[in-house]
Amino acid sequence: MSGNTLSTIDEFNQVAKVHKLVNKDRAAMPPIKVIDMATMGAARALHMEDKIGSLESGKLADIIVIDTKAPNMVPVYNPYSALVYSANSANVKHTIVDGKIIMKDRHMLTVDEDKIREEALAFTDVVRKTVVDAGEVVQ
Repeated sequence: MSGNTLSTIDEFNQVAKVHKLVNKDRAAMPPIKVIDMATMGAARALHMEDKIGSLESGKLADIIVIDTKAPNMVPVYNPYSALVYSANSANVKHTIVDGKIIMKDRHMLTVDEDKIREEALAFTDVVRKTVVDAGEVVQ
């Protein structure tokens, strides 16, 4: 679930809190379990635990580097708790996929961000016209 943000990291906090609320137990869903669900749990759900989900020899190296000096991350008493309760997608500084750096210092290295933004904005006109043509009010 991404909550339409396309960011799993932004959902960590909700996962932990919803489990605590539903179970009426502050100890339910500890941060390390949330991170395990997002990494190895996701790999198992895709039946790819032999290829992804953890940093091990022979697996694809997908890594994000979190800026722990950002105001919302200070102080870090426990790295799992900091990821779950403090981090958000804006804290991702670098991204490495299959051992290749694709984002460095928050700048994409593999795509033209301006072009993608322009294409997305152009597509909003298509969506807007489709919705208006369907008789819906767009605000």
